[in-house]
Amino acid sequence: RTVKSGEDVTIACNSTIRDKNKVFWYKQSFGKVPQFFARYQGKNSYAFANRFLDSRFGFTVNEHQFDLNIKNLREDDVGDYFCGEMELTTIKFTSGTRLQFEAEKHWILYALTTFSIISVLVIMVLVGVLFKNHRKGASSRKPEISSNQADDEDVLNYAAVSFAKKPSSSRTSRDQRHEDVYAQVRIK
Repeated sequence: RTVKSGEDVTIACNSTIRDKNKVFWYKQSFGKVPQFFARYQGKNSYAFANRFLDSRFGFTVNEHQFDLNIKNLREDDVGDYFCGEMELTTIKFTSGTRLQFEAEKHWILYALTTFSIISVLVIMVLVGVLFKNHRKGASSRKPEISSNQADDEDVLNYAAVSFAKKPSSSRTSRDQRHEDVYAQVRIK
């Protein structure tokens, strides 16, 4: 049963009560062993275990009922509540109810989850683009050699350089000579 903090709740004991002096309530908190909670004491009264002595707890008691009432629920009230009858030396549990708080909706949790998913998708797209560009860049760095081209070692580059002689200051020379120098440069 889903409850809210501060709420009042009644948990019915679904038992065909023959002898109410043999009726008990137990509470089991999540992850713990069941603890004795209360028992019928006679004359429409009841007795609580010491750890559960709290004015918030009470019972509806009559000929056919021994229902647990909890007022102003707190977080430590969540757990399983069992009603049972003593038969010889064992307790036969006849009904049980689980109390758990209603989950609060935290919009920040939804926002962070959405942001995280979008971030992961963007990162995956960027990694894919980088990988594709890396592969494309690696293939474009390979020189394409056709069958009619020579190897890199045999390729020569030429450059023509002209040096003009400085005319003498006393007399301008009409005759200008040019010398062409060729050099061999090998690039690897």
